[in-house]
Amino acid sequence: MGEYEEKLPAAGTQAFACTMLQERFFAQQRSRGPQGLNIAMRWLVTGALSHTAAEGALQALVRRHEILRTSFREIGGRLAQEVHPSCPVKLNTIDLTALPAEERESRAEEIARAEAVAPIDPAVAPLLRASLLRLAPDRGILLLTLHSLICDGWSTGLIVRELRAAAEAIDAGRAPDATPPDLQFADYAAWQNELLASGELDEARAYWMRQLRVASATPVPVDHALPSGTRPGARSNITSLLLPGDLSAALEGFARKHGATLFGLAVAALGLMLHRMTGSAEIVFGSQVANREEPESAELIGPTVNSITLCLPVDDTTTLHGFVGVANERVQEALRYQRLPFEIAESFAARRDGQPLHAVNLVLHRSYSGTTETEREGAGRFNLVSLPSFSSGTQWPLNFYMIGRDEGWRLSCEADAGLYEPATVEALLDAWRLCLETLATAADGPLAANAALAGIAARGEPLPSGRPAVARGEPIPVHEPERQVVRFHEDGAHTPLVVLNNRSVYFQLARQLGEQRPLTDILMYHQDGPIDLDAFTFEDFGAYAVRLIRWAQPRGPYILGGHCVYGVLAFEAARQLTAMGEKVPLVALFDSWGPGYRETMSRWDRVLRRQQLRLDRYKKRVRQFRKGEVGFDELVRKPVLYHLGLLPPEAGPTRQALAGEWFDDYLYSKVAQYRPTPYAGDVVLFRSKEPLRGRLFDEDMGWKPLVTGKFTKVEVNSGHFDMFRERPAAEIATVLRPL
Repeated sequence: MGEYEEKLPAAGTQAFACTMLQERFFAQQRSRGPQGLNIAMRWLVTGALSHTAAEGALQALVRRHEILRTSFREIGGRLAQEVHPSCPVKLNTIDLTALPAEERESRAEEIARAEAVAPIDPAVAPLLRASLLRLAPDRGILLLTLHSLICDGWSTGLIVRELRAAAEAIDAGRAPDATPPDLQFADYAAWQNELLASGELDEARAYWMRQLRVASATPVPVDHALPSGTRPGARSNITSLLLPGDLSAALEGFARKHGATLFGLAVAALGLMLHRMTGSAEIVFGSQVANREEPESAELIGPTVNSITLCLPVDDTTTLHGFVGVANERVQEALRYQRLPFEIAESFAARRDGQPLHAVNLVLHRSYSGTTETEREGAGRFNLVSLPSFSSGTQWPLNFYMIGRDEGWRLSCEADAGLYEPATVEALLDAWRLCLETLATAADGPLAANAALAGIAARGEPLPSGRPAVARGEPIPVHEPERQVVRFHEDGAHTPLVVLNNRSVYFQLARQLGEQRPLTDILMYHQDGPIDLDAFTFEDFGAYAVRLIRWAQPRGPYILGGHCVYGVLAFEAARQLTAMGEKVPLVALFDSWGPGYRETMSRWDRVLRRQQLRLDRYKKRVRQFRKGEVGFDELVRKPVLYHLGLLPPEAGPTRQALAGEWFDDYLYSKVAQYRPTPYAGDVVLFRSKEPLRGRLFDEDMGWKPLVTGKFTKVEVNSGHFDMFRERPAAEIATVLRPL
């Protein structure tokens, strides 16, 4: 049974759809591990807070808010959040008073650090834990750790407010408020999914598509490459500095005077620092918004937070004040279209090789973890004072914070300790401080003319993200295969279908095949590549595929499949597996041309074939022109001038780069020399309507001579890139389901 799948629900449990953010966090925990997904809070408790009051307050919170008694599992291939009618929650009390006084604080910190990083199982509600550490009769530390699947930063303020009120009520002999809120998180998730389907966010989609189509991350050169087998963000260090009171006041005064927000000023300063450190003229980093524009969501506990991407051009001839204005405008634009989930927006970015769009992140909070609620002196018998939290790991290589405290603004940076030395992070933080100070206090003038900014030295080139060329004679290395394997319906009783790919496209097929057919989707390229694979043959790539297949499923039988060139790779993997004695009942090819079919044509036939393909593409463009989808300029003038060399390359037709395309390029170059002997197993070819027909476009796509077992061709009513949408996936599933 899969870790999070198909367990029998408890009586009275209700299942609801998840948000895209929850789906991302769930997938992240499966692929990368739990680091960065815990939200850990701690407070200094002064006065008399009893175990009974604290635990009763937690139980009252869980009764009121459905999300706090929610677990997660996959149902029919989709993630669902299951709300339980009741959910026990216990407060773990640890008495440290037996230790010598000088050891209690350090022991409490050790416990808090361990609590912050210990994983929380999404399948078991509640996705939270709490501890009360007793340091003295009237002094203690309260720890509360929640999973990001059920909480966000905004929610923490609501939680501590309700927790305190409930504890005070219990302490005074009253029943805490048990009235459920009007809006529960499952309602919010349903509303968001309806919003996505309504078309109301089409303008936001268009904005982010324009903004991100040429965007790429701005990585700060690292001190070390991650060691093999180390998960990104597993270890992190936090460095902080407190701004002097007069500088904190100057920042706020500058923002008010120039009609900017403090966040806009922080964005400008961080962008300027990254420009100086990297030399890049286009700075890209991320930030988060509460995403609670509707008044009803202000009191909602749950992860509504959304990420936005800030793309900031830096021209050294711009003045200091002008640059702040540009940054503030970009911030306001991003906030205007903040409702489109980042999971959709990031798909528009021209990212390469699986690298994230946000290598740097920025967070600004006016108060620290509900400071205004917890640090006031109340009439109750206890008081809570917020303490800095310990990290559970970081989701970004560099995460910058600007936090408002009573004593002033505090700048912090949480860095991936596997990439950056503490001294490097201190230098980055000080450079950010200098940029803030310069923008807010220096006389206006061009960025290039400012002596203080000129003193920020650029760091060296980033360490190559890829690995060295693999030595001849060694196999293609398998690195972190758990990041490359996605499983559906693990408990199904039928022969598993293992599909090879370089894009995650098989979800609809898994859904149409049903819960009895396990499907393993293997992403073939190294997500931390590229690596140099030029020395390898196509058979070597097949051996690499076999090792990944056997990691996911050590023994057969296997049904293997793949789309386009990955179908040929599945064919070679089947040949190797059967030679090892494994059973491969079927190979499913999805619009894959047989190896050698085109390459062994006569030179004249290859020329004619290319001409027919170009003519077909032109006919499609004419149909687009008649529908009004492209203009005459795009149809005729630009392509002609481009091919004549009269337009520069960047002005000609372009195609958005895809993650892992470097691996595709190796496969296409190697398959051209691949000449397999006939295969004795069974093969089914699913052919879309897109490939041309005729003498130069074989009906069986060149496979008949390569298969001596049973060969079947199935026509699918779709285009080449549309084969795994819902309707054609259902056609394919009709053939595969009975096997």
